[in-house]
Amino acid sequence: MPSPGSHTDDLGRPPDVEGDAIAGRVTDFQGVPMVGVRVEAAETGGADLDLLPVLTDGHGAFQVEGLAPDSRYDLRFALGTVKARALAVPTGTDQLAVKLARPQGILLVVKVEPGQAPPPVFHVALHRATPKGQIREYFGRTLRPRLLLWSIRPGRYTVTVWGGSYLPVQAFGVDVVENQPAPEVEILLGPLGATVGGDVVDATGHACEALVAWRRLDAPGHVPRHMTTVPSTPHGEFVLRGLPAGRYRVSAFSETHGVGDVDVEVVDEQSTAVTLSLS
Repeated sequence: MPSPGSHTDDLGRPPDVEGDAIAGRVTDFQGVPMVGVRVEAAETGGADLDLLPVLTDGHGAFQVEGLAPDSRYDLRFALGTVKARALAVPTGTDQLAVKLARPQGILLVVKVEPGQAPPPVFHVALHRATPKGQIREYFGRTLRPRLLLWSIRPGRYTVTVWGGSYLPVQAFGVDVVENQPAPEVEILLGPLGATVGGDVVDATGHACEALVAWRRLDAPGHVPRHMTTVPSTPHGEFVLRGLPAGRYRVSAFSETHGVGDVDVEVVDEQSTAVTLSLS
């Protein structure tokens, strides 16, 4: 029988399950294997108590184990918003063939630079060109190495990904084609760009602790909204990393010493030093 590999272990199924089984393969209507389809089983006519689900492997194969001998089971298949059913399948079936419509989507492979901590949540913006202009869709996701974005309309997209202090990374010309496997897009997140560093001082010129913020002046509509904050050290030192080239306003805020800001022109891959005086 085909084996779903490690997928069942991922879902907590014991490695050795007594009883009968049902196995088969899920493909799309062009015969291409469907990977990661969720398969659930419940005994036909019995209580609505499902067995632990399994996922199809890299060949579209699945195997549901621990079934009662000489019985029939209803199987449910789901991938994204697409679902299908196979009713009253007898146990012992080992070549069940299931065809499932392929939901349109994009497969994101998200990586971070070596030594960098991944953001806990990242964001995705899809821009699709239409005769009436650009259509934008936004997603916020917990960071996973591989992420499927389903229910994407066919068309050509620009994919923008960012998260935390990481710069937006764009992939251009991503084609989503009807009834075709999701295109794979690799995104490398990293705090690239320029660096602005310096000191925060109070009205007397002494170093002081503050909250430092920066805001993009020449591209206010850029994704993401370029406004972020970092705390200075107790000695007023701060570093802003990963800024794309452009004009910025760097500001410092202190409940005790007031507010101060300075405008700075940032050059790509270079470091700029500034002093923020509070008043």
